Amino acid sequence: MKKLIPLLLAIFAFTSCEKEADTDKLERKFVVYTNHDKNADFKLFETYYLPDSILIIGDKQEAEYWKDENAQRIIDTYVYNMDNRGYIRVNDREEADLGLQVSYVKSTHYFTDYGQPIWWWGYPGYWDVPYWGDWGDWYYPYAVTYSYTTGSFITELLNLEAPQGQNEKLPILWSAYMSGMLSSSATTNIDLSVQAVNQAFSQSAYLTNK
Repeated sequence: MKKLIPLLLAIFAFTSCEKEADTDKLERKFVVYTNHDKNADFKLFETYYLPDSILIIGDKQEAEYWKDENAQRIIDTYVYNMDNRGYIRVNDREEADLGLQVSYVKSTHYFTDYGQPIWWWGYPGYWDVPYWGDWGDWYYPYAVTYSYTTGSFITELLNLEAPQGQNEKLPILWSAYMSGMLSSSATTNIDLSVQAVNQAFSQSAYLTNK
């Protein structure tokens, strides 16, 4: 079942005299969407590879990466959650059962639809399929239809144990989309970003090796 959960549920606690939502407050919340392959047995996987930087999706043709202390804190949050679910992080992606890629939408609005995620085909960096191995393209075994907006995170958990070959597709076992008002500048609210990552795992109890 798809889940769409605001991090701070207080925005739904409107009183009878409050006719409209406080849009100023709504802009400060992350909305967390998660989905997964219902046929996947996550207990069959033991190791995962997570790059030490966050891919920036923007208007440039060259790959950009977010690597400062703020980015590392977000990455550490993924590591904390994956480790708590019983998975082991490895330094060599060729030795990993799973690949975890984290992307940040910096300045461009995108749209993806089930079966046709055309916008990221050939995108430089972690979204470039050959980075992960010899697969022809991506494969979502579940419906994905939503817009990616500026200041959002995209997380994909890849099955690196899937058969390789140019006629094969790299399966996406789990995805999380965290929509908010994040900026990679010094004014970034990293606390909300960390909360969003934790929420993505919290609403994905099936994602465990225990």
